[in-house]
Amino acid sequence: MTVFLPHTPTTATVVRAGCRTTLVALPDWYRGQILVPVETWVVMMATGLTRGALPDTQLLVRARLGARTEQQLDLEGWELPDGGEQPAAVAA
Repeated sequence: MTVFLPHTPTTATVVRAGCRTTLVALPDWYRGQILVPVETWVVMMATGLTRGALPDTQLLVRARLGARTEQQLDLEGWELPDGGEQPAAVAA
């Protein structure tokens, strides 16, 4: 029997952004201790940021927080908080 969990709005923080995979932490899912892989292009499209600017970016996402595995999270609806812009990255 398959149980469908509801999607709940939650926050995510980009920990690492690779060429193909970005790792995010969801504080409301296992207290953010398990990093969840997401395709980098998905996060870049949602934020409008380059891969280099993604680390430490805070995002809103809908997830099935009762999930036991990262696949069951079924992350969707990525967006920046308050529909706002992230601060411009400081040039090094």
